[in-house]
Amino acid sequence: MKTTNVLITAALLAAGICANAQETLPKQIKAGKERVKARKEIRLPEIDGYKLLKCDFHIHTIFSDGIVWPTLRVLEAWEEGLDAISITDHIEGQPARPAIEKGNHNNSFEMAKEEAARREIILIKGGEITRSMPPGHLNALFVKDVNALDQKDYMKAIEEAHNQGAFIQWNHPGWGVDSIMWHDVHETLFRKGWLNGIEVFNEFEWYPVALNWVNEKNLTLLGNTDVHDVTERLYDFRTTSHRPMTLVLSKDRTEEGIREALFDRRTLVWFYDTLMGKEDLLKKFFQASVEVKPVHHTTPERIYRSIVNHTDVPFLLKRTDKNANGYPETIEIPAGETILIVLPKTGSQPVTYQVDNMIISPEKRLQVQLF
Repeated sequence: MKTTNVLITAALLAAGICANAQETLPKQIKAGKERVKARKEIRLPEIDGYKLLKCDFHIHTIFSDGIVWPTLRVLEAWEEGLDAISITDHIEGQPARPAIEKGNHNNSFEMAKEEAARREIILIKGGEITRSMPPGHLNALFVKDVNALDQKDYMKAIEEAHNQGAFIQWNHPGWGVDSIMWHDVHETLFRKGWLNGIEVFNEFEWYPVALNWVNEKNLTLLGNTDVHDVTERLYDFRTTSHRPMTLVLSKDRTEEGIREALFDRRTLVWFYDTLMGKEDLLKKFFQASVEVKPVHHTTPERIYRSIVNHTDVPFLLKRTDKNANGYPETIEIPAGETILIVLPKTGSQPVTYQVDNMIISPEKRLQVQLF
């Protein structure tokens, strides 16, 4: 009996000790911390007093065939350093989703606009008129009511967008077709003033013949993601610093400034390490980005100079003057960095270089003179 009592007493003491130990344990132990939500600031020059605004005018949400909520598109754009986006959900192409009521094409804009205001993201109301080729897919930007574009006759839908003051771009002209063609309907739209620009770069590809159309017909050049997934899942930001985008030369950081610039054809396209656009704009971009410092050291045969790149765009140069002996055949000026150049003390000047990653047309690259 005594042995039993001793065992019971010991068990009770152990239980009491365990209870006291439980009471002294913390409620929870936190490991790690949430990722800091910060905006990436992209360094670009001003050109002729215009601000270069970073824009993506072709993105989707769960209200068409995307997989994300509209507010997430705003958060992505803010973190990635953009200034403006347009959510362009398909007007005709809305897959059946039991939990989402189809019918109001303004939904995605309405749901995102408050977050856009908090993040200082310019949110442009838009929609994608989604038809087979021709005419293909067209984005209508700056519309007042996307619902009014939901019409059986695509010409009436495009006319309605035009009547609302929309900027109308032809999306990915090479997507889903065997050959890229400028159809009669595109000529009609162009002559009516109902076709204002062409998306020459889309997601991962660009269309050389479409760039020729932009140059020949003096249309606005655009490049966008057409993202349906999360942008960090679509693009590997370990190998590229930014999403593809349209750079808009705007008088100010406003929706109206962007609209005016698009209609005035003041755009460049930036994808991976490449810039595309009109020759005069590319030249001004290069001149505003690259600074060639004065000679700081000389020897009997050589001079030493530094070249500074003030932007987040690298430049890849190739010498075109075959007789410029002693000058570097290629020059790479990394983004945001300074390089040292060794040149002959006497030689043929100026020396012309081709900037391989600044595209004017499928056959033409920007020519510059550094020295």
